[in-house]
Amino acid sequence: MNKKNTVWDYLTHIMVVWGISLLSISVFAFLFGENGKGYSSIFSLGSEGISLATLAQFFLLAVMITTLRWVFFTDGLIKRLPIAARCIWMVAGVILTVGVLAAVCGWFPVNQVMPWLMFLICFFVCAAISVAVSVRKEKNDNQKMQEALERLKGEEAK
Repeated sequence: MNKKNTVWDYLTHIMVVWGISLLSISVFAFLFGENGKGYSSIFSLGSEGISLATLAQFFLLAVMITTLRWVFFTDGLIKRLPIAARCIWMVAGVILTVGVLAAVCGWFPVNQVMPWLMFLICFFVCAAISVAVSVRKEKNDNQKMQEALERLKGEEAK
């Protein structure tokens, strides 16, 4: 069963990505904000919070990630690319997008290895959690569909 993507789906996904991003950087600001104060524009307020500029930048990031997701995971644009290739291109697109925004917005020094290493660790941990949640949701949805199909077959047999 194919689901049509709507503008509301797009906007909802933007808000989910933005919310998860803000939750993540809020935790990091609370834990490491004072240490990152002079190092990263994300932690310009230290452990006191997140600046409005950073909130807007992460909203832009959420829009860009959602757009990448729409490009790579709807059949409207890319029909013949296997799902594994779509995932690889999506991950590469997100990393490139973060790299560009990190350089433009001063999120971290892009010419140093340690910030990239920390970003990649955080990114892949979040991606693994996202995949695990998605797989679990898909299994639950499939189980509900199977139960509904069995009920329907049982009603038809009567």
